[in-house]
Amino acid sequence: MKTEVNRWKQILLWTFVFFFCFGLSGFVHFVSSNYRKISCEFCQSKFENVPKENWIVIYPGLVGCGKKCPLALEALRQFRIRFKETNFNFYFLVTDANEKEEDIQNYLQYYQTSLSIEALRPNTNDEVQTYRRLGAYLPEHEVLKQRDEHGTQFFLIPPNRKEIYALPKLEKSDWAKIQKEISSQPK
Repeated sequence: MKTEVNRWKQILLWTFVFFFCFGLSGFVHFVSSNYRKISCEFCQSKFENVPKENWIVIYPGLVGCGKKCPLALEALRQFRIRFKETNFNFYFLVTDANEKEEDIQNYLQYYQTSLSIEALRPNTNDEVQTYRRLGAYLPEHEVLKQRDEHGTQFFLIPPNRKEIYALPKLEKSDWAKIQKEISSQPK
């Protein structure tokens, strides 16, 4: 009888621990954000021609992609519509160094009718490594490219050009947190 009581106590204890950990995990997820941030060593020089008050939004994709990229580019367009009061420059990060300029322009031509977006190519190994660290998949094998295998991150570079934020989605809550974080930084 005593061992059965101890067994039930153990079951109740483990049930409590499980629900406590599950609840704590949910709470941490609720108060945390979905974005990551890293410093950007090349952003000042790379985007020196972009007006200083503009945010830069980058989507890394594959030219000719018929699955993920069209959805992501529509998300960029919707993001632009939702936040009309903010100045943005949008870029499509070309993740395949072997893409021809003509193919890139032909692919973006359709999207440029409703979104001012330009092609962006990494020029240095530092840029490529930074984008990879953020989750941009830069394909190195033709089979992966044909299967549209690449990440779906969005990168935001604030007007200060000191860091890059990587977001899995362009959600209002993360956008608000990033803006608050930037505005609280010393100038």
